[in-house]
Amino acid sequence: MISFLHVSKTYACGNIALSNVNLKISKGEFVFLTGASGAGKTTLLKMIYMDEFPDKKSSGQVLIDFGNEHFDSKKISMQGIQALRRKIGIVFQDFKLLSDKTVFENVALSLLVCSDYSQTEIKKKVLETLGTVGISQRKNALPAELSGGEQQRAAIARAMIHNPYLLIADEPTGNLDPENANEVFKIFQKINARGTAVIMATHNPTFYQNTPHRHLTMKQGILQREIL
Repeated sequence: MISFLHVSKTYACGNIALSNVNLKISKGEFVFLTGASGAGKTTLLKMIYMDEFPDKKSSGQVLIDFGNEHFDSKKISMQGIQALRRKIGIVFQDFKLLSDKTVFENVALSLLVCSDYSQTEIKKKVLETLGTVGISQRKNALPAELSGGEQQRAAIARAMIHNPYLLIADEPTGNLDPENANEVFKIFQKINARGTAVIMATHNPTFYQNTPHRHLTMKQGILQREIL
């Protein structure tokens, strides 16, 4: 599903974010990505949804295969990037909810924009997704009225509303207390069990220790090792 072929990335300031990364992630996998701050985790994740690209002078390439749709970092257009991102859900550490919109409105927004759904279909889909993450009772609340755990659940619902092939979570529990962090992780496991691939960058060893999931770690831009 995802292939990194000799991918390197050096920023204009000279910082090496990725160095000759080769990686394959299969359909439906759950993969942990770990490493110190600045190790290159976020850059690697951005390569997947093509917010960053391999160095132009290198042979590096990112290939994404979602069934009948194929995306190539060397050839993709802006229209192709938009199509790719509609297939991917992204959850950030800082939630990124719109402060002036309710939970329902935050989750429904992307469905309203694409205009492929009726109001009845949108309501049903949003309520089902909020139920999956356990906050349907908070649908009319504004983000400021939610706890940190509730805000992250809303952000997960927003990422999942299109039933993406892949969910990318970049330090999604970094701002949460241990109890809420554990609940959010359980939601990711439930989502993965339904067939969605999950890539989760985290510093929290309680998630990836003693699990059957693949564990990748990075150090100074190098994909250091895979822990089985």
